[in-house]
Amino acid sequence: MPRRSAVACLLAFASVAFAQQPAQERPKSLFETTSSEVFVTVTEHATGAEIVEITPKAVSYPRDALQKQAERLAAELGQRPRGLQLQAVDIDGSGKPEMRFLRASFAVDGLIERNPLRLRLTPIARAFADGDAAAFPRVLSVLFQGEVPEERTIRRYRSSSVRVEALFHEDPRAIEYRIQIERPDPAAVSIPDRATDRPASAPAPAGRRRSGLWLVVSFVVAAGAAAGALVYSLVLRKPGKRA
Repeated sequence: MPRRSAVACLLAFASVAFAQQPAQERPKSLFETTSSEVFVTVTEHATGAEIVEITPKAVSYPRDALQKQAERLAAELGQRPRGLQLQAVDIDGSGKPEMRFLRASFAVDGLIERNPLRLRLTPIARAFADGDAAAFPRVLSVLFQGEVPEERTIRRYRSSSVRVEALFHEDPRAIEYRIQIERPDPAAVSIPDRATDRPASAPAPAGRRRSGLWLVVSFVVAAGAAAGALVYSLVLRKPGKRA
């Protein structure tokens, strides 16, 4: 029975967020109309801390701006980023300057909460909603690796300051969010951690739609390979974070 409930929940998530409709009726998704400028991955470690990796797509992304954004993300959670490292990573091993990307990695607590599941997007979006023109990404890809949506997991959200859409992936398992920042005003950004109402029923999707997850995963995994030795400093957690 628990397995059936879990399957039903996943089907409901897919039906509401990504139901296939006639092309003339279905509004275009952010996954179809936007291209991510910054990739953020959040992975819960066995200790309970979350490892965060931020990889801007632009080769010329300012290092000091990325550091401030990492610090701002943690500050939104009332913390400092633990084990923060910024390094240039050779994505394809070619040594070419155009294939070296800047990446920040660190650990925090509180981006993922359990029972019920809460995925906190507000601190992430706010961290990037302020800055100079060279470091103001308007579109973020946020990947919660290993996570499965629940009935009230946020699927779509829109306000005057931000637009959010989600995709659930089974292999590799993850919830991927595309966040479009409408204006550079961190104080105006507020994304619910959970939906207040249960999703309405909708017909099952006619087919599986591919997204850019394969690109996000390959991009971030390649970038993250150099950080393996840092895992212990990244996952130091405060006692009593979760029950």
